[in-house]
Amino acid sequence: MKLVIQRVRRASVHVEDELAGQIGRGLMVLLGIEHGDGMEQVNYLAPKLLKMRLWPDRKDATKQWASSVVDNGFDLMVVSQFTLFATFKKPKPDFHQAMGGPEASELYEAFLQKCRKEAPNITLATGIFGALMQVELVNDGPVTVELLSSPTPSTPSTAAPSTSTHRGVQRSAGGGSGSGGGSNDAAGKSEGGERSGGSADEVEEILRHQPYLGGFLPTHRDREHFDALQSSSTDRTRSATARWYEHVGSFCRFERDAW
Repeated sequence: MKLVIQRVRRASVHVEDELAGQIGRGLMVLLGIEHGDGMEQVNYLAPKLLKMRLWPDRKDATKQWASSVVDNGFDLMVVSQFTLFATFKKPKPDFHQAMGGPEASELYEAFLQKCRKEAPNITLATGIFGALMQVELVNDGPVTVELLSSPTPSTPSTAAPSTSTHRGVQRSAGGGSGSGGGSNDAAGKSEGGERSGGSADEVEEILRHQPYLGGFLPTHRDREHFDALQSSSTDRTRSATARWYEHVGSFCRFERDAW
């Protein structure tokens, strides 16, 4: 989860030329949500945002960075912004890292609720999640800062190879039971016997919750499963798998071999 925070004199957001929200002096916040984010990130970042000292002391203006938006009774605007997690292996942005759909919407609403609970006496304005918005603001300073909280998905511990996590999808090196077991999966096995993928259902479920098979960075599991799909007739049209396949394919062969 990422926040881009601007100290403003005023800000507003329009949707289809209709005013959706506006504030006076305060903070204009762009909120990006990525795969793996959850309430842990919400509960960490919302209070931290409200406590950030981005204004001078209320009694002594010579003391900079001494008071928060809450201390001053200023306003807050929070607008969803999935493009904060764009990547650029090519000139065209890739948004596979950003969380989309109902999950992101729920976390956005949870963030707003947490802000309202922590600071019930300040004005909180918003845009409209998923809409095409026009944002206008007057940056005061200018002051622009960023807060970032990395997602902490559940992943198998290397000290406990028998553990299966991530909603029962990721498996340990031993193969295990269930529909993804055996040595005839399209993805095959990687060095040391570790499964690089699994059944089509398993792979789709994994990629719905994280950008790569092994987590948030590409590994040999992605390279091997990509190669297996290239040389087979396995279905690649499922949404998460198709997104992953296109993204991995944007790397050259030399880059994939380095994984």
